[in-house]
Parts: sequence; structure tokens; C-alpha cells
Amino acid sequence: MEVAGEDPGRAPAGVAAMNPGVRVARGIAVCLLPGLVAIFVAGTSFGAPLVPWKPGIVDLDVYLKAARALLAGTDPYNLGTSLPFLYPPFAAILAVPLTWLPHTALQMGWAVAVSLTVIAILHRLGLQGWRLSLISAAAVRVVEPINQTVAFGQLGAFLVALVLLDLVPGPRLVPTPRFLLRWGGRWLPEGLLVGLAAAIKLTPGLFFVYLLAIRRFRAAAVAIATMIITAVIALLIAPRASVTFWVRLAHGNSGLGSSIIYEINQSILGASTRILGYDTIGNGLGLGLSALAAVLGVAVALAWHRRGDEAAAVSLCGLATLLASPVSWSHHFVWVAPLGMLYATRGAWPTWYRILGWLFVGWVVTAPYKFLKSGHDIEKTYLWWQNLIAAVTPGLGLVLLVASLLVLRGSRPASPVSPADLERKELTPAT
Repeated sequence: MEVAGEDPGRAPAGVAAMNPGVRVARGIAVCLLPGLVAIFVAGTSFGAPLVPWKPGIVDLDVYLKAARALLAGTDPYNLGTSLPFLYPPFAAILAVPLTWLPHTALQMGWAVAVSLTVIAILHRLGLQGWRLSLISAAAVRVVEPINQTVAFGQLGAFLVALVLLDLVPGPRLVPTPRFLLRWGGRWLPEGLLVGLAAAIKLTPGLFFVYLLAIRRFRAAAVAIATMIITAVIALLIAPRASVTFWVRLAHGNSGLGSSIIYEINQSILGASTRILGYDTIGNGLGLGLSALAAVLGVAVALAWHRRGDEAAAVSLCGLATLLASPVSWSHHFVWVAPLGMLYATRGAWPTWYRILGWLFVGWVVTAPYKFLKSGHDIEKTYLWWQNLIAAVTPGLGLVLLVASLLVLRGSRPASPVSPADLERKELTPAT
């Protein structure tokens, strides 16, 4: 995506000419309000008082317990009475350095890091200055997936940022050094961050297929190689944990058991098992529809890539990863941040399509289904209308993917922007 008057991957001319000290000061000013809001959200979630600041960031604690289990030589996938650790063993290895930090400082740093990640995502899509600061702060405060990412100490925002910043061209937080222009202006090879995201959590692996579909074979190779290398590193460092994770996965075991039916699991599989039952036809139908959503997501992303809108392609493929994943808790839906930005700013898109997009974004942002009681298998007693409400997110998400494909019918495709094109644009002086 290009921002008007700017070359992809390049800071605006005024920003590039700005004194470095002024740029740093402006950057701090932009980040200050979202960071403070994140600290407030973390400290007041789940009924906690702001003072003393003692957030209940439970998922971050799970990551730390898994890392400590690795250090102690025990099984990170058997944490006793704790919530389970579900990510690949490489994610637990990455969490090991976090165990060396003071706990309160880590909690505060994590909350602020999520806010900075939201800033990076929205900046890549064109927001700058005070608008970037205010909208990022509002997103941290009121957008349910982001708000709950901060509250739980989740990592979904980091995964979205890794993929989006890797694949979507646009303005950068710092100007591109001249010596990098001959390499397309990139610090890292395309695909590396996507591979890292998939090494931490498997669902971004759908972007491997997307990169192959758009014929960016080098980027796909880098992404796949990155994931393989991290898996080998994990196998060498934590062989027992690696074998446990991959063998369990090969048997179709997510590690969650019947808690997949919980109402906050807003994936297709979650909805189908609530309606038709766990370990019944609900599993089979849900897995089939999940595979269909993945294929549809890649097809939609390919179509938008050919249209020349990489931001829409990547964001819609990100939505497909959530629908297709066996487990997508409500706070995993951070992809609504870039989607909401697109539906708010793409004035040339048909009105009906933007309204449909905003219906989906608004539903996910406000999460009205959360008035339903959840947990301890109470979902098995849901009436038909309760199941219907709990299935709106995946149902509306599938409708949006289909609409995103149909809206392009009859439109004239644009030539996709290749890395070589971006390099030539970088070498052209800004006007």
C-alpha cells in the first residue's frame, strides 16, 4: 500500500529531513498516550484497582512457567494446575530471558510493548502524528481483542505486526538508510518475520501458502526455512518438549480438549462443536469448514494482491487464519485493527462492502456475545438462539471473505508490486 505522496518503505520527505532529536521527541510524544492507556488497562482489568498496580496478566505468567519448566528440565506442556502452554517449544525458549526480569517491570513492559505494536501497525497503514497517537490509544482502550491482549498478557498483537510489517509496504518509523536501498530498503529478507511468527504460533503459517500463491518464492522459502530452523533449534535445546508438542499435534490434539467449545472460542471449529457437539459430527464438519476458510482466505488474498492492494490482501488472509484455526479466543482477533483501518479509509470501495466490513469489525470490537455464560461446559446447554449469537463472528467472517472476493469481480486488476519495483521506487527521489 502506498500512502499519498510517499514511496513504500520510505519515511515522508519532511520526516526524513527532520533533526534526529526532533524525530525522537515526536516519536515519544506519539507513543506516550497509548503506553499510559495500556498501563491503565492492564492495571484495572478483572476488577483490579489501579493503585497499587497489580495486574492479573495470566497468559504472560503461563509463558514464564513454561520457560521455567524448560530451565528446570521438566515438561512445559504439563504445568499442573496452571493454564496449559499451547505454543511450539521455540516460543517457550524465547520466553526464557523474560524470567530474568523483575516481574512488575516485565508486566508493565509487556503492556507498553503491545501499545507500541498497535502504533507500528497503524503507522504502516498510513496514520501519523496526533491521529496515530489518539487512535492507537483508543484502540488499546476500547477494541476488545487489543484490550484483552493487554489484560491477559497475550502475544497476538506481536504476531499481527510481524506479518504485516514483513509483507505490507508503507511508511516506516525510521528513514531507510541509503546503504539498504540496493537491497530494496529492507533490514531483513522478506519472509523472515512471517516464519518467526509461525514458529511462535502455527496459524501464521497460512501466509506460507499465500506467498507461494503470489509467486514470491524467495520470500516463501525464507519463511519456511525460518520455521524449520527454529524447530531444529528447539529440538536441540528441548528435545523432550519438542517431541511432545509435535507428536501431540500429529494426533490432532490441541492440548485444550473439550474446552474448544467455550464461547470465547470464535473460530469455525468452536462454533460447530458448540452446535453439533464435541467428538461428534461437529468436529468433522468444523475441520472441513476450517479448511475451506483457509483456501478461501488465500484465494481472496491472491485476488486483492493482483488488484495491487497488499494491505487488504494480507489483512483478509489474517482474518482467514483466525477463522480456520481450531482455537481463536476473542482476544486473538487483533487483525480487526488493520481491517478497521482499511474499511475506514478506502473511500473508493463500494458502500455496501464497507458497511459489511464495519459490521464485522464492530461486532468483534464490542464482542456483544460475551453476555452469554461461558466455561465449565455450560455451552453444552445453550439454546438455539444462544448458539446463533455465539456463531456470529465466524459466520459473518466467512460472509466477509466471500464478499471480498465478489467485490473484485469485473474490476480491472492491477499489476502486483514486486520487490524489484519497490527498489526502483526507493531509488527515485521523492517529489
